Formats: sequence, structure tokens, C-alpha cells
Amino acid sequence: MSFNEFDTGIYYLNLDKLKSLVKIELTEEEEIAAGNYFDFWVEKFNGLKKIDTENIEPLINVSSLENIMREDTAYKIFTREELLENAPEHCDGYFAVPRIIE
Repeated sequence: MSFNEFDTGIYYLNLDKLKSLVKIELTEEEEIAAGNYFDFWVEKFNGLKKIDTENIEPLINVSSLENIMREDTAYKIFTREELLENAPEHCDGYFAVPRIIE
């Protein structure tokens, strides 16, 4: 079993398929509770389709604040030699690390 489609176009995952994906076992009571939980949320999302949004402008950001980050500017703090002084090993101006791929 895989995805099923409601007439509203919302897809939902079959509970058996979901259980196999997350590798859990549920009691019969837990399956009923999970089914009711999913049904509840599907009904809520189906209710959203009834809302008239024809003349509503799309929301781009929930906050009216603009990005106030600083400008990203490059500047040199350390020289290459200063950085390599603390390296356990270096070779030709680069950090030397153990080989991990054969």
C-alpha cells in the first residue's frame, strides 16, 4: 500500500506504510488513536481550502523588519604562517592531514 488521495487533492500516507517506514509496531488501540489523529489534521487542512484567499496578497515574511545584517566584507586577521604555527603538521603552506581515502 502506498499513498492515497482524497478528493481535495491532499495526499496521506497509509498507516501500514508509515509503520514500516519508521519501523514501529502499534497495538490496535494505538493504530485507532493514530488514525483518528491523522484524520483530525486532514480535516483541518481540508478546512483551509474553504477559506477565500482570492484578493489576499501572498505573505512573504511574517515580520515587517528588514534584514539588518552587516555587510559581508573580507579582511585578513591572520597570515598563513601564523595559522600554520599551531598546526601539528604542514607542507608547502597547507595543513597536512592523515589520508582517509585509499
